[in-house]
Amino acid sequence: MQHIYLIRHGQASFGAENYDKLSDLGKQQAGVIGDYFAQQNIAIERIIHGKMSRQQETAEIIAKNAGFKKSLILHEGANEFDSENLIKYYLPLLAKQSEELNKIMQSGAHWWATGENFELFFRGLVTLWQQDSNCPFESWIDFKERCINCLTDIAQMNKQGTKEKGITLLATSGGLISVTMQSILSSDKSPFNDQAFMDMNLTINNTSISEVVWQANHSVDSNNKPILRNRNRLLSFNNITPLQLAQKPELITRK
Repeated sequence: MQHIYLIRHGQASFGAENYDKLSDLGKQQAGVIGDYFAQQNIAIERIIHGKMSRQQETAEIIAKNAGFKKSLILHEGANEFDSENLIKYYLPLLAKQSEELNKIMQSGAHWWATGENFELFFRGLVTLWQQDSNCPFESWIDFKERCINCLTDIAQMNKQGTKEKGITLLATSGGLISVTMQSILSSDKSPFNDQAFMDMNLTINNTSISEVVWQANHSVDSNNKPILRNRNRLLSFNNITPLQLAQKPELITRK
């Protein structure tokens, strides 16, 4: 069992040639979170991050400001879904399906720069990805499984026979956080809702904290193949209290 803080990376360099790095504001956000952990004397047992630069930078800044002295842990399961290939592969298909969207794409070099256009197109791209059973890169189903497996790996990191009481901090992205939330909240009567994935994803603030307790129990099916059943709890979602306490409204972002 692990008490995990899921922290979305700081603001990335939206609109820049290389999106996958923190903006100056993103670095400030990560610093505020690290300062908050230090001020609140929150016991951090380990800090884990994905392979993406914006995730690693976020983890490094938080660790420095929080006074965390251990080595950080890389887990590629924490990576975001492949948005670059998502755009390259599905954007032409989306334009063919909608004359309205095609007109927006032809309206100028920076047609995507407005929040309204970005959300409209991103929802459309993700929907095509979710519905594509022949996706040529990591599929929606594979992405969901990777996210769950990442958390399960973390839940098993405690050394056998020990009872570590500290928090595990995972610097990740909105995709994994959204999958985690829906996995916990779904049930037989209310199954995982693919459509609601983006509703949740687009609400997650940069460097917000979502808390979960994750526990994986193993069993086997009739063919002696392992079954992984999760008994997990949601403690909080999209908490931006540290950013609010800084009293700098510009720190509240979602890019």
